[in-house]
Amino acid sequence: MELVPCGGSTYYIPGSTNVGVVVREGRAVLIDSGNDESLGRKIFQLLERQGWTLELIAHTHSNADHIGGNALLQKRTGCRIAATPREAALIDDPALEPLLLWGATPFREICSKFLQASPSRVTDRFRAGDPVGESGLLSFPLPGHFLDMAGFRTPDGVAFVGDSVFAEEILEKHGFAVCCDVAGQLQTFRQLEAMEAEFFVPSHATPSKDLKELVRYNRHRTERLSEEIALLCAIPRSREEVLEALAEAYDIEITPVSFVLTHLTVAAHLSWLANQGVLRPRGERGRLLWERTA
Repeated sequence: MELVPCGGSTYYIPGSTNVGVVVREGRAVLIDSGNDESLGRKIFQLLERQGWTLELIAHTHSNADHIGGNALLQKRTGCRIAATPREAALIDDPALEPLLLWGATPFREICSKFLQASPSRVTDRFRAGDPVGESGLLSFPLPGHFLDMAGFRTPDGVAFVGDSVFAEEILEKHGFAVCCDVAGQLQTFRQLEAMEAEFFVPSHATPSKDLKELVRYNRHRTERLSEEIALLCAIPRSREEVLEALAEAYDIEITPVSFVLTHLTVAAHLSWLANQGVLRPRGERGRLLWERTA
């Protein structure tokens, strides 16, 4: 496990989900904790080798690949855990995530570690835009990807931006990024394009000093997906019919996990297009269809 310096006392641990580390006087604050207990154990061992005491885990959001190390780390160190209020609810009770994604009691295939981490206890709640206690972190809102995602600016001017943008190769592989709120996502892209920082650390892309090109690419993919869904609905379609057409167009392998995540994203774009006056919902013979308004 590698500890990569970002500037000053700020570091990140590269992985499938990049984890931040900020150190002050031998006390460490993590930004997210990775995807499972195994990674949490490795982070604990890394901090021990450095002689750092884990004080706090500050969370961008509550997806399982960001909170997977919490339970082990909190059990071993007694560390505090901080999150925005809506994300905190799912960290305290991760069974809410598959429930939210499915819309009812979830079936076992979506209750794996990919969507449901072990529970941990949130001790500190903050509003995105506020300082995170005495940690030295300043939070900022990153709406769009999930319920109430936040980014963090460290005292060294390093910006951790969570799942606001994804690497190009990830978007090529999966077709499009998971999104809960398209209007919020577009707002986040505008914010990131204007943001200045010494260094940027996305959770699922290579950290760099300049994020603008990656932001533009992610915005293009988001806008293109909305346009494609609007075109598909020239023929009235249900949400699942839209999903089926996109899965074929993007060659997406549908598994129980990919289905619920894609289902969420399609729903977000349908809501956005309806709120923009492009589509409208219509009930017909037990189905909710989405059709063009003109």
